[in-house]
Amino acid sequence: MHFVSSLAGLAAVSGLALAQSPPLSDYSPEDIQSGAAFKDVSNTADGRMRDNINGRNQACTYDNAQVRQEFRAMPKEQRKSFTDAVTCLHHTPPQRMTDAERPNYPGVFTRYDEFVATHINYTTQIHMTADFLAWHRFFIHALEQDLRNLCGYTGYMPYWDWAADAAAPQDSEVFNGDEWSMGGNGEYVPNRSNTWLGTMQINLPPGTGGGCVQNGPFNDFVTNLGPVSSPYGDENVQGHFDHNRRCLTRDLNPAISSQYNSYKNVTDLILGEIYIEDFQQLMQGYGGHDNALGVHGGGHWLGGGPSQLEDFHSSPNDPVFFLHHGMIDRIWIIWQNLDINGRQNIIHGTSTLNNDPPSDPMQLSDMIPFGFVADDQVFGDLMDNFGGPYCYRYE
Repeated sequence: MHFVSSLAGLAAVSGLALAQSPPLSDYSPEDIQSGAAFKDVSNTADGRMRDNINGRNQACTYDNAQVRQEFRAMPKEQRKSFTDAVTCLHHTPPQRMTDAERPNYPGVFTRYDEFVATHINYTTQIHMTADFLAWHRFFIHALEQDLRNLCGYTGYMPYWDWAADAAAPQDSEVFNGDEWSMGGNGEYVPNRSNTWLGTMQINLPPGTGGGCVQNGPFNDFVTNLGPVSSPYGDENVQGHFDHNRRCLTRDLNPAISSQYNSYKNVTDLILGEIYIEDFQQLMQGYGGHDNALGVHGGGHWLGGGPSQLEDFHSSPNDPVFFLHHGMIDRIWIIWQNLDINGRQNIIHGTSTLNNDPPSDPMQLSDMIPFGFVADDQVFGDLMDNFGGPYCYRYE
């Protein structure tokens, strides 16, 4: 049995019938698999978003909102400007860590490291929790603001539509290793065996790389933190924030992406789950679903292993993390806008991973911590991409 998941959601129940998601049965298997169904659903949600926002009579409108684009849709100069700004942030001193805190964070040397350390610090409070989606929405927004304010970036946060590359991410333009890419795959490492992922109960086959990124914008990108919880146990640091200088490693894995990050996975998620608890559970791959990783976990594990992207705690070490979570945020926005009256402020869950240890259900009035990234934020202010600190949309 499902219950309305927040008081704000209860107030919105009367509007549920006004705009419902189209059923999966409206689309053929071919259209679902090819992405045609996802495109149609996205356009439907976008039209409803425009109508909703333009009826609000507020300063942030559909037309003046910042527009986040798919990485490949950005002009080449803007792509390079983005990766240059990420590199700049990786060479910018910490902005919020105090001298008194420094001994507790020996692996934090840069502003970028402050983002990684914050994610490490709150990992078990921001996954399989009520605020998983909202926390990560603000996290990538905060990075976007730093890129603009500290490093002169004039664009907005891109996203990566990994579903378009699910069959072969290693062949994607995103990773072709030229100066307008997100850097290349890792150097190929042969003769590797499968790795057992105990938490998810699956075998991870070797990917198409496995070594250090050799070309493109991040070929000399060095990370300072993690891994903390990688299944490649001999790689893990003893203390969560220990300094561990290493190259950026990728092992792009089509076996993972083709199973968990296809257009079918995305369309089934958006149209098949009408309750937030089921939507966020299927997205993350935990619980009773026959989907060990979900599109969220798949987007991390398609980075292969060992890689920065797969470590549960320190995955923001790879800048692709932020493009991946842009796609996750886009999916949530589409889902919200298919039934904006019923879904805008719906939440469900507690503040601890799978409610372990048990904690109280979260409320929209709760304060959400952001550590070294930013001041604490009111949960309810982070639910609307046209409200609170935000004024943006995706195309």
